[in-house]
Order: sequence, then structure tokens, then C-alpha cells
Amino acid sequence: MRRPTVFLRWIAALAFAGSAIAVQAAVTDAPAERPLVYALVSAVGDQFNYVRQRQQVGTNFEPYRRTMMKVPDDGLNRAVLRGLDRVIAEREPDSKRVFLKLNPLEMEGVPPKDRESVAIGKLVAALEKFPQRAEWDRIIVVTPRYLLPGREGLGSKLHGIGVFVQPLRSAVIAGGADIDIDRDGSPGAETVAPDGSVNRSRRFVAPYFYTQLWVFDAKTLEVLETESRHDFTRLFDPGSDALDVGKSFTPEQLAEQVEKFVERSSAKALREAVPVVTVGEPKRVDGAK
Repeated sequence: MRRPTVFLRWIAALAFAGSAIAVQAAVTDAPAERPLVYALVSAVGDQFNYVRQRQQVGTNFEPYRRTMMKVPDDGLNRAVLRGLDRVIAEREPDSKRVFLKLNPLEMEGVPPKDRESVAIGKLVAALEKFPQRAEWDRIIVVTPRYLLPGREGLGSKLHGIGVFVQPLRSAVIAGGADIDIDRDGSPGAETVAPDGSVNRSRRFVAPYFYTQLWVFDAKTLEVLETESRHDFTRLFDPGSDALDVGKSFTPEQLAEQVEKFVERSSAKALREAVPVVTVGEPKRVDGAK
């Protein structure tokens, strides 16, 4: 499949933006007394999914075009880790944080629907052999998640981290003007403009974050908490004169928006999975893998 030139430029911009903030390879500084130690692990990998709605041309054709791109320099993993680190730093400023990632090569060729189970399986197998975890208290992991049905206007079969582009609209003619209002009178979904203002539109570019967060007891590898995330934000620039909504944002604008969005969603996942972090006797979650 031919890859959009603008999207290729955007991937390069994302890699550049992510490289500006280095993720520590070991631990943060902390007082000499025994601090809590958290291992923060990202397994979202380097796959970024670009999904674009297309005009329906028949019932036998899927109404989306899908392109998988690879983000270099761990841009996605770093954004996830920054979000987790932010929450732990706020709650436990004296804690130590260890930053880890699953090698993206471990996920090569794994079908989207299996990426979550394969990622967590490989991580647990590796952590079982990690003698360092004897010094840790909690392990917090983020893996990609697959969702078969469409959700709130976004396409079906989305997974991991990506962008969904909705370029089509069902407009009506009002006084000779083609306006962005559906035939049922609805002005569309809530969208956010580059200046932060909120509008409504049938067309948008939506970064999404479909992941699963896991909290393990470091000593026993018992699963203590899980949290499924299906976050997204719809972007639309009403001031843009681009005919294609996918080209209404520069690659640099999209890179900045996605990077911040992934970091926010990662932090939100941890905050909602574990409202207050407490380290005590582990309690196994029913149905945990």
C-alpha cells in the first residue's frame, strides 16, 4: 500500500520530538533510606497504526485503509513511560523508578488481536528470570490492546497507538453553501482545534490509545490491578483551507499532539487503575493471566 507522504513526514517528526527527552536507563535519585521501588515497563512497541475511512464502494470491501508504520528511537515507549513516571513521582516523590521496555522485535509478525497476550506472556517470562525484581515493590506494565468493534465513531479493529482519520461527511446544502452538518441536523462530534478551542465536526483526525495496564507485585508476579484504556481525542481545525482533513495539521503539529496525548493517557490509566498506590500484601485479581 502506498504510504501517505504527509504521514511519513509526521512519523519523522514524532521520532524527533520524542528524542528530546531521554528516558533514564536505571533509576531516579532518591534518599538513602529505603524508598519504594517501581519498575515501569512499556510494551507498546514501535508500531503506529494509520487508519483512514474511505468511501464505501461495496459490501465486500472494508471501509478503511490501514497502514502500519514504525516509529524509530522508542518514541512511543518513552511517551508511555513518561506518563507512568509522572504519576508515581507525584504520589511517591521519594521513590525509585526503574524504566524497562519489551524489545519491539519480540512482537514482529504477531497479529493485532494477539499482541496483548503475547506481550504480557513474554514480559512475565523475562521478569521471572530477573533477579533485580527482588529489590522492587511493584511492576507496572502497559501493553497494546485490540478492540474489534468500532467505538464512538472510530473505526473497527483498532489496536495499540495510532491515528484514525475521518475525512468524509454527510453535508447538506443550506442557501447554496456546503456546510459541515449531517442530514439529521447533527453538527458532528466534539473536536479540538490547534488553539485549544472546542468545536463540532463530522470530519476529524483522532489519535487513539488502546492499551491494557497491569500492576504486578514484584516479588510474586501476582496481578494486583488491570485497567483497559480506549482513549482518543478528535482534532479538527475549522480555520484550515485543506480539502483533506488529514492534511489540515502539519506533521509537527500532529507529532506534538500525539506525543502529549499518549503521555496523558498513560498517566490517566495508572491514576484510574490505582487511585492510591499502597504497598502491602498482594491480592490476586480474579481471572488474571
